Amino acid sequence: MNSASQIIEVLLPLGSGYVAVVAVSIMAPILVVVDDRRLVIVALAVLYLFVSLLFTNVLAPQIAGIKLIVYMVVWIIIFICVQQKGWRYGEYSNEIGGLIVSAKIRFRVFAVIVAGLVGWQLIETGKLPFPIVAESVTFGATQLVCQGLMLLAITRQPLKVGIGILIMFSGFGLLYSAVEPALMVVGMLGLIDIAVALVICYLELVWETNTNKEVST
Repeated sequence: MNSASQIIEVLLPLGSGYVAVVAVSIMAPILVVVDDRRLVIVALAVLYLFVSLLFTNVLAPQIAGIKLIVYMVVWIIIFICVQQKGWRYGEYSNEIGGLIVSAKIRFRVFAVIVAGLVGWQLIETGKLPFPIVAESVTFGATQLVCQGLMLLAITRQPLKVGIGILIMFSGFGLLYSAVEPALMVVGMLGLIDIAVALVICYLELVWETNTNKEVST
């Protein structure tokens, strides 16, 4: 038991530092660019794992564990929703064969780069109204917020819109936890994430049903 805890103490700082920031900086743009539900689910799982590791820099490990449990619940809700609707490409999704030549993909890649630069500039200029605990954590948080806002701006699918809200909340939670690391605040933010996930499932079902009715008529 002591050896296992020592291994965790050694690996946790490595995984919660720049490794987590790199993973977040890769997974968040994937969620913006890609419409394939299989890739979205996988990217969201990886993103939540490393965001939970980033929370260990601003919260006690026990409280950060609560965030991980909340993210697991949110991911399971979204996974069940997607599984119920099927893993096929949606009507407005991009095909793999047109991934490179698609104008929508090129626009999203450009938008992701712009959002990333905006998040980076916010740190460089020191305009954030939050204390900077660590540059890596703050960069990861700003990337989550900026990419979440970008996802809200460029998509109309309820699933992607809801995921944009969720990753934006994750970035805000990282920044706000440095100000107020209380357990009650963490719990309330977790309940909001779960509520958003449930709303996503309902709106996705309604949106798909209405779309199918319009196509059949």
